[in-house]
Amino acid sequence: MERIEHARPRSTVLCLHASASSPRQWDVVAAALARGFDVQAPPLLGYEVRTPWPLERPLTLDAEARALEPLLDRAPGPVHLLAHSYGAAVALQLALRRPMRVSSLRLWEPVRFALLRSSATTEALAAGIESIGRSVGALASAGQHAEAAALFVDYWSGAGTWAALAAARQDHLATRMSKVRAEFEALFADTVEPGAWSALRMPVRVLRGDRSPEPVRAVAARLVRLLPRAELVELRAAGHMLPATHPERLVSALPSWLARPVATATGTTPSTAGAAAAGARAPLRLRPA
Repeated sequence: MERIEHARPRSTVLCLHASASSPRQWDVVAAALARGFDVQAPPLLGYEVRTPWPLERPLTLDAEARALEPLLDRAPGPVHLLAHSYGAAVALQLALRRPMRVSSLRLWEPVRFALLRSSATTEALAAGIESIGRSVGALASAGQHAEAAALFVDYWSGAGTWAALAAARQDHLATRMSKVRAEFEALFADTVEPGAWSALRMPVRVLRGDRSPEPVRAVAARLVRLLPRAELVELRAAGHMLPATHPERLVSALPSWLARPVATATGTTPSTAGAAAAGARAPLRLRPA
């Protein structure tokens, strides 16, 4: 009797990009995942078109997650979510809505700022990031999109980053500021109670940089304390935008079963290149405080 082998469907990794970014930020990471997974990197709401997000159009984290649910339904099994910043906030909402369809979460600095309001020790951080977000939103609402983008970019990437960008890149980012305004408002309207996070029983790896703004570092620590199966991994000499600017370093901090090393421009892999950095780039696994 002839034996017929049926290939097992490959698991799906869904990659969600950051605010003002695009699915292209995942190109290098996707190459590392493609050996064993079906990798999908969809645009979040508003990023599938070039036109600005209408100022009057409301937005919620549930709406973002709802738009992605068909991708979960079409996958052959539960999916792995890999996400950055606002995309990571959306990934968490997707997991809360459809926990049985999510196999694991790998999140770089999810911006669930409402978690900062639930602790007296982080209320000042919540107020600070809300001030930044509302200032970006006010500028966008006033039609000062370049000024809004400059404030947004320099907050996340450091003073002077906006001025160093090419004019075409500045113009592109400026067109995204009305959506960024809506994203900040969706985050500030987050009403998920701290106790709700205990429902997420899948493995979670929360990653952060040691040079990132304090609000996102605090959110990462708070999440790890609330999630039942979470670990916190910190990368040295790393900032909030690392997944976009140094994606090979993100790959090095993912579980070995998920991604293979990515060759750098010099032909080395992150593991060998890291030796030249005298250990400064090695990830640290931290216990929840």
